[in-house]
Amino acid sequence: MNTFQLAATLSKLQPKEREIEAMRLAFSQMNAHREQAFFEYCLHWKLAPWAYTQLGRTGLKSALGPAVQQAFQQQHEQARAANEARAREALRFLKRFREEGIAVVVLKGNLFMDSIYEDTGYKRMNDFDLLIHPEDWPRARAIYIELGYIPLGFGWSGEKEAAAKFSHTGMSFISPDYTCITGTQWGLKSPTSGYTVDIAEAWATTKPLDFRGEPVLQLSTEYNLLHLILHMGLYKCGIRDCMDVYNLFRSGQPADEEHLARIVRKAKAVEKAFFTLSLSNLCSASIPPSLLEKLRPEKPGFITRRLSSRLSVARQTGDFQVSYNDYFQEVEMCVFYFNLFPSFHKRLALYARLLKLLFWPRAQLAWKLSDLPEGAGLPKKTMARAVAPYLAIRTIGEEIGLGIVFLLLGKFLADMLLSVRFYVYGGESYFDYLQSRGISPGEIKAAVKKIQ
Repeated sequence: MNTFQLAATLSKLQPKEREIEAMRLAFSQMNAHREQAFFEYCLHWKLAPWAYTQLGRTGLKSALGPAVQQAFQQQHEQARAANEARAREALRFLKRFREEGIAVVVLKGNLFMDSIYEDTGYKRMNDFDLLIHPEDWPRARAIYIELGYIPLGFGWSGEKEAAAKFSHTGMSFISPDYTCITGTQWGLKSPTSGYTVDIAEAWATTKPLDFRGEPVLQLSTEYNLLHLILHMGLYKCGIRDCMDVYNLFRSGQPADEEHLARIVRKAKAVEKAFFTLSLSNLCSASIPPSLLEKLRPEKPGFITRRLSSRLSVARQTGDFQVSYNDYFQEVEMCVFYFNLFPSFHKRLALYARLLKLLFWPRAQLAWKLSDLPEGAGLPKKTMARAVAPYLAIRTIGEEIGLGIVFLLLGKFLADMLLSVRFYVYGGESYFDYLQSRGISPGEIKAAVKKIQ
C-alpha cells in the first residue's frame, strides 16, 4: 500500500475491516521519519483534518507516534474552529433570509460536514455556498449590507454589488469579523459554459434541512452529485476533491442511478461525470460499475483525453495527483485584481500577466497541464510547452465557456485602454471604496490570503 493508497483508504467513510487491518499493517511498518512524511503528504493535499478524525474512528490513531498525532489534531482543531465560526456567522443571514421569505439551499461542504461526515472539522472551506432564486438576489444583497458585510472586490465585469448578466453567482461578501465569505448563487454552473442544468427540477427535488436550528433546504442526492461533478476541476482534482463524491455514495444516502444518469445527460455532462466518477473510483472503488457503464462517453472528447492521460500517470507513478494544479484560480485572481484598480498602468501590468498565464504558462505548469511525471524527457517537455496555451484556454473554457474567454479578453482590453481617463477624471478603486466605509484594506487583504 503506497502513500496515495493509504491516504485514499483512510479518507473513505466507514472503511471495511480488511481495509482497516491493511492500514494498520502499513502504519506498523513506518518509522518516525515515514510517519512524519505521511503527515506532510496529508497536509500538502489538505487531507490532514479528516485523516485525524478517521484515525480516531478506525482505532488507528495509536499506531502513530505522539508528535504526529498532535500534528494531525492541530490541523483538525484549526479547521473545526474556522468552520464552526463560519456556521455561527451564517446563521445571522440565514435567519434574516427566513424572515424575508428567501428560500435557501445549503450547498456542498457546509452541508456535508453534518449530513455525511458528522464532523465540522473535516476540511477547511473557503466560503458558505448557498442557492437562492435569482429574483431574491437584490434582497439577499441588501441583507448582507444591512448586517455589515463587505463586498469582496468588484466582480468579473467590474460590477459593484450587482450581478453580472452572464453569471450564475452574486458577488462574494465577507462578514464584519472576517469569519464567513458568502458564495450566493442561483445556478449550479455558469450559463456561459456548455452545461444546461434543469434548475427548476433541482429546486423541485430539494429536501428540508435543519442547519443548526435554522430551517433551510438541501439538494437531492442526485443533484448534489451533479453539482460536485460540474465543479470538479480538470486539474484541481485529488483525493480531497473526490472524497465528497465517493463518500456521498458511501453515506447511506443512495443515489438513484437511472435518475442521476438522466440528469447528467440532460445537463450535457456525461464526459465530466465519467471523468469525476472514474477518478473518485480510483481513490475508493466505491462507484457502482453499472453507473460508470451508463455514463461511459460514446465519443472521446477533450475531458476524456485528460482522464486517459491522468490514469496513465496513476499507472506510472501510483498517484494521479502529480498533475494537480489550481491554474484557474490563478487566472481568477488576476481578473480579481484587474477589477480592483482603475488606473491604466496597473491594469496594463495585470492584463500582460493574464495574457502570459493564458498564452505562455510557466514551465512547471505546462508540464502539469500535459500530465508529465517527474523525469520526463526533453522532447516531451518541449511538446508540453508547445501545447500549453491550448490546454490552458480549454481548461478555462471548460469552466466559463470558450466563447466567453475571448469576449472577456476583449472587454478587459477595452477597459484597460479606457482607464487612461483615470489620470484626468480620477476614479474609485476598490481600496478607496473600502476606506470610504472606514474599512482597513490591509485586513481584507489578510482575510483573502487565507483562501485556499
